[in-house]
Amino acid sequence: MKIIGKSYPIHDAYGKITGKIKYAGDMILPRMAYVVIITSDIPHGKILSINSEELLKVPGVIDILTPFNTINKKYSRYKTREDQKVELTEQIFNNHVRFVGDKIGALVAESEDIARKAIKLLKVEYEEYPAAFTCEDALSGKIDNIFDNGVICASNSYNKKKSNINQSECVEIFTTTELQRLHHAAMETHACVVDYNYSDENIVVYSPNQSVFGLRTTLANLFDIPNHKLRVVKTTMGGSFGAKQEWIVEPIALACALKVKRPIKLVLNREECMITSVSRAPIKNTLKTTYTKDGFIKQFDIDVLINAGAYVGNSVPYIATMLSKFSRTYKYDNINYNAKAIITNTPVSGAFRGWTAAEAALTIEHNLNEASKVLNLDPLELRLKNCLLEGDLDIQTEVSLGSIKIKECLELGREKFEWDKRKEECINFNKGNKRYKKGIAVACGGHVSGFYPKVIDYSRVDLIMTDHGKIIANITLHDHGCGTITAFKMIIAEVLTLNINDIIIGEGDTGKTPYDLGCYSSRTTYVVGRATQNCSIKIKHLILDIASRILKLEISALNIEEGYVISKSDKDIKLSFKDIVYHSMFVEQKEVFASEHYKNESNPGTTAAHFSQVEVDTYTGMTKVLKYVAVHDIGKVINKEISIAQIQGAILMGIGGTISEKMLTNDFGKTTGSFKDYHLINAYEIPDTEIYFIEDGNTEGPFGAKSIGEVAMVPVTATISGAINNALNSSLEKMPLNPDTIVRYLQTKGVE
Repeated sequence: MKIIGKSYPIHDAYGKITGKIKYAGDMILPRMAYVVIITSDIPHGKILSINSEELLKVPGVIDILTPFNTINKKYSRYKTREDQKVELTEQIFNNHVRFVGDKIGALVAESEDIARKAIKLLKVEYEEYPAAFTCEDALSGKIDNIFDNGVICASNSYNKKKSNINQSECVEIFTTTELQRLHHAAMETHACVVDYNYSDENIVVYSPNQSVFGLRTTLANLFDIPNHKLRVVKTTMGGSFGAKQEWIVEPIALACALKVKRPIKLVLNREECMITSVSRAPIKNTLKTTYTKDGFIKQFDIDVLINAGAYVGNSVPYIATMLSKFSRTYKYDNINYNAKAIITNTPVSGAFRGWTAAEAALTIEHNLNEASKVLNLDPLELRLKNCLLEGDLDIQTEVSLGSIKIKECLELGREKFEWDKRKEECINFNKGNKRYKKGIAVACGGHVSGFYPKVIDYSRVDLIMTDHGKIIANITLHDHGCGTITAFKMIIAEVLTLNINDIIIGEGDTGKTPYDLGCYSSRTTYVVGRATQNCSIKIKHLILDIASRILKLEISALNIEEGYVISKSDKDIKLSFKDIVYHSMFVEQKEVFASEHYKNESNPGTTAAHFSQVEVDTYTGMTKVLKYVAVHDIGKVINKEISIAQIQGAILMGIGGTISEKMLTNDFGKTTGSFKDYHLINAYEIPDTEIYFIEDGNTEGPFGAKSIGEVAMVPVTATISGAINNALNSSLEKMPLNPDTIVRYLQTKGVE
């Protein structure tokens, strides 16, 4: 192939480098007003009064919205489809506040600066209630008045048994893993601009979101606005990692626009983004795995406890999805799964890159590491014994995992990482060194490529060839800043033998682009990409058909090459795309147009094996990642360098989540709200990294591709924590393994 598999920059690279690109926060509209949210400063209670008398006297203040003058209709920040059954527990502004940072109002002013200064004059009187910040506290009954249905907001139980187990021939390994609350740390915070049209009362909502139609569904239902009068436009996005697939600021911005009848801009600052939006849920997973004495997995028994935060959010599907992530890498006969999500007085938990896959991977991989000690098996060999193979089924859905290549990932990783050599080197190094200890680990991760079979999964793509022979693609895309638009240009260009600069693709716009479910479940490339390839083939056939009539040749006698239709037998007989479109439009009087509806009915396993080597300073507890090798079963690489960059970014993100990042909630309910106290790993700290792809092109995705964006993150924490435990001969289970945790452990256990 001429284009697929090569490397091209993201479509707006120049604009971003030069600072000329416009994000939602950069938009300026005539008569625009600015909004600052007002949040609760207590963790639990009821608002008795809001005194805004002095605030409203400040020059430039336009209005204030509170629970007492704004609609109190309930909604879900997670609802994305009309047919989706979700619990509606939130209001735009909450009179019963449930965490520090809960939204209680919004101030509209002529500038953001005026609003932020004026808000200090607001006086709020509360009746305070008891608060609980952990699942254990909440389950004790401490906050039994938080919701009518109690604190268990979601539960899921699943059992499947395919074989009987002879316990006398097996070994049971018990492990518990705990993951901390994490901030997404996207460079762009949450933002929204609403344009209100006086003439026809149409509304346009601009936001960097992951589903324009999902957002429209929520806003239209919440405000009783007919869909045709509400247009949602996806703006340039500065990262999401799951944070922008839930509707945080948009309901507030629209409420303000409707109240003051002016265009509105609302941009969260970093503290507001960390506390008021969503974060990754704190999770505690207990796993009992039953192994045969020669190392084969027979059964998983899993108990999951998720801290949902103050509202239900996505907790119901989140714990259901975690179940599915236990069946994407390893083969076993039986599973018992029990999960609960608990309401607490902490920031709301929500989607995070991988959607529980990384959490499931840590749970399984840590258990495998502990089992390898008991069974006296090499950790890599134990994984090779149990990994899923081509043709295996997902134990839960019984859908084929297709040409899953996790075994090949492990074998190639063993070679490239030099597993056996590094293993021996670590043993020898640790024998002769008291202060520094080295360790290695391997971990596998699996993910999905779409919703199928659990949710409808389809998309539509339209292509028009202009009278200059170029392509305008009408596709509902949601580029997070990672090259989605470029990848789709490459798909079209490959089919039509065009230059990618001959193709224009916009992003999601409910007023212009076709209906699509949105950017979830790693479905964009696999599902929408296949629709795009199919549509490109349709328009290719149409071009050939028109050319055959002009040239009076059979279609089978023609080829397309770089913007021309050429006779196979005589290269001098040819027509440019421009000539063909001209004939179609002005002779046959038809546009050169194709449309494709594509329904996905497959979900191949997309997997990875990651290897790492670390060095731990036992005096300071600091960890340095020395070497990292990632091998990915990707089906077919679309854009090579962008795929590599996805994995590099995921490795850095995963390292931070393993050794340094953590959102803490203090005794007064205040949660970490700045990067001063939230320690990210910087780009220059990425270790010596090698990335490899296994490609067979044997999927229903475009040119055989599978997903990459989320699975890249899945094995990282399991790999790094495994290497730290290997270095220290420990079984540390609670993330992050930061210097405090490591030093505390060494003070208790000592250094061997």
